[in-house]
Amino acid sequence: MRAGAMMLALVTGTPAWAACQSSQQPMVEGIQRELAVNGFDPGGIDGRFGPRTSEAIRQYERAAKLTVTGCPSQELLDHVSFHLPKVYSRVRPDDPTPETEVQAGLTMRGFYVGAVDGRIGERTRAAIRQYQREANLPVDGQVTPELAQRLRDDRATRAR
Repeated sequence: MRAGAMMLALVTGTPAWAACQSSQQPMVEGIQRELAVNGFDPGGIDGRFGPRTSEAIRQYERAAKLTVTGCPSQELLDHVSFHLPKVYSRVRPDDPTPETEVQAGLTMRGFYVGAVDGRIGERTRAAIRQYQREANLPVDGQVTPELAQRLRDDRATRAR
């Protein structure tokens, strides 16, 4: 506990940390969303920069072989959004499964924050239930091929 408090004091006391915290909310939210889609947990998709977002940024920067800053920037958003090939925190299947499609779709809509890894835990089920309620679907928290298709259809409709 003390080590964590010391680390936070060291990190938050630096001018660089203050500059990171002054980043624009829409940019931070975009970075958080892209990090979550790629399997790096920013702690939430809310546009607020904090220690969990900073750690997710550092993990991504290390995996992508970028200079590790832990700070949001337009350059980072561009990299995580458009850089090919994508950098993932875990091995990803070549062919998406209904589970990974549902997690990715829920992440893109802000319902789910976590790894898109196909593992359906309580966070994924809670996100499914929330989406089902808002979409006026029967609420059961289950992954089905139909739910994956619904999320794909929603994505195609939004892209138009």
